[in-house]
Amino acid sequence: MPLFGLIKKDASIREYKYPKKKQAGSTRRTLKQSLKASLGNGHMIRESVKLPPGEDLNEWIAMNTVELYNTMNLCYGIVSEFCTEASCPQMTAGPKITYFWADPKKKEKPVSLPAPDYIEHLVIWISEQLDNPDIFPVDSPVFTKLFLPTAKKILSRMFRVYAHIYHSHFEKVKSLGAEAHINTCFKHFYFFVSEFQLVEEKDLLPLQPLIDKFNASAAAAK
Repeated sequence: MPLFGLIKKDASIREYKYPKKKQAGSTRRTLKQSLKASLGNGHMIRESVKLPPGEDLNEWIAMNTVELYNTMNLCYGIVSEFCTEASCPQMTAGPKITYFWADPKKKEKPVSLPAPDYIEHLVIWISEQLDNPDIFPVDSPVFTKLFLPTAKKILSRMFRVYAHIYHSHFEKVKSLGAEAHINTCFKHFYFFVSEFQLVEEKDLLPLQPLIDKFNASAAAAK
């Protein structure tokens, strides 16, 4: 079944578009095409996420962050109609882990939110960061000191969405025939953040058994 046929239309699930007629945006589109070509030609995902020779590291991280954001949205879109306040009253990753939302703009105590509300807040916050030229430059190829810490935070928060999908909705994912799609998207995410050490190992622990399987499979394929 095609991936797009599984996705429920939701105003909060939107693809981030690359800026047009801008030097930095053009570079990212070129890198995006390079990544998709390597994946399409059957290269191992672990190899495809490595920095291409001669390319700028920050540009590569920026492009992949946008791609990973879009695929995370698609993956959550598969299960969004089943992720409700009733079924998921908290943003969890298994019975022992609950994620709390803290608005970066406000100095407020983190609060527990139903998973769909948490993810909606997260999607909006990530979109705001991607739209901020002081973090993801458009007119200039120069990245400020804000870029890398923000990219790391974006990616660490995106992991939480995958952790919630796997722990709370994976049986539904399998029943819809979308297991391969989710696994491929998360493999891209994991191998990328692992390659550049963008998410701390302790934050990845909720999916460690799955990650171990991915690593073992990748090692066996060498």
